[in-house]
Amino acid sequence: MGLCRWVRPEWTMAVLVCGSSVCGFGAVAVTTAGAQQVAFTFDDLPAHGPLPPGETRMAVAEKVLKALKKAHMPPVYGFVNGVAVEEHPETAAVLAVWRAAGDPLGNHTWSHMNLNQHSLEQFEEDAQKNEALLELQMKGMDWKWLRYPFLAEGDTAAKKMGDRVFLAEHGYRIAAVTMSFADYEWNEPYARCETKHDGKAIRWLERSYLRAADEDIGYRRAMAEKLYGHDIPYVLLMHIGAFDARMLPRLLKVYQARGFTFVTLEEAEKDSFYKCDVDPKLLPGADTLEGAMAEKGLEVPKKKDYSAELDKVCK
Repeated sequence: MGLCRWVRPEWTMAVLVCGSSVCGFGAVAVTTAGAQQVAFTFDDLPAHGPLPPGETRMAVAEKVLKALKKAHMPPVYGFVNGVAVEEHPETAAVLAVWRAAGDPLGNHTWSHMNLNQHSLEQFEEDAQKNEALLELQMKGMDWKWLRYPFLAEGDTAAKKMGDRVFLAEHGYRIAAVTMSFADYEWNEPYARCETKHDGKAIRWLERSYLRAADEDIGYRRAMAEKLYGHDIPYVLLMHIGAFDARMLPRLLKVYQARGFTFVTLEEAEKDSFYKCDVDPKLLPGADTLEGAMAEKGLEVPKKKDYSAELDKVCK
C-alpha cells in the first residue's frame, strides 16, 4: 500500500495520503532479538497519589532519584501534568531536582486529560498548555514525547487519527507502554496503612508489590515469546508515588535478578515494535503486546489482579 500519513486540511478532518511501508492493519512488527532490556518511565510528575503522614512531594522525588542513581540508571523520562504546579507552586521544585539529576521530562498533558472522554480539540489544547512549562524546565532539550493519560489514545477512529496528525505536526513521539503492573494501585493503601500504623498490612503491601512486578515480567515475556520468539525492549510505566519511592530500590533488584539491563526510552523505542509510536504519520498498529496478540488471534496469558485486595487494606 505504501507509506501512509495523515494530513489535516481543516482542523476537524484528516485525509489519508499514501506514498512505502505502513504500521497496523495487518502489518507485523519485526523486532530485533537481543538481551532483555527495559526503560523505566515515571508518570504524573510532580505529584501522584495521596501522601502518608509526614511525607512530602520533594521527599518522594528525592527517594526515587537516589534509587535510580544507585542503580546507575540511564536518563529516565518523567511525564508532567502542569496543573499540579499551578495548584501547588512549591511542587515546581520537584521538576527542578528531576532535571538537576540529569533526567528528562515529557508531556502527560496539563490536567491528565483522558482523550476518550473529551473532544480532540480539548485534548490538544490541554497538551499544548503543558508546553511552556516543559520548555522552561528542559531549556532547549528534547521534551517532545507524549504519554497518553490512562493510555487512552482515543475511543473513535476520528480521535485516534486526528491526534496522530496533531502529534506529527508538532514533532511529537508517543511514549508507548509495554510493561506495567499497575504500581499506582499500591500508593493509596500505603497512605491509609501508614495513617493507621499497621505494620503487618504494610509488609503485605511490600510483598504483593514485588510479587506483582515479578509476575508481570513473566506475563510480558510470555507474550513477546509467542509473538516474536524473543524479548523486545520493554517500556515500563511507573508513577511518582510515595509507595513507589519506598519500594524502588527493591523493585530495581527484581528486574536485575531477572536479567534485565536498563536503557533509555529512546533506545527502547528504536525497536520496530514501536515504529508507529515514534512516527505518528504512520497508520496506528497495535501499541501494546495485548493488542498485538489480539491482532494475531492469540490468547493473552492470565495475570493476577490485586485491585480488590488492595481496595480492602487498612479500611
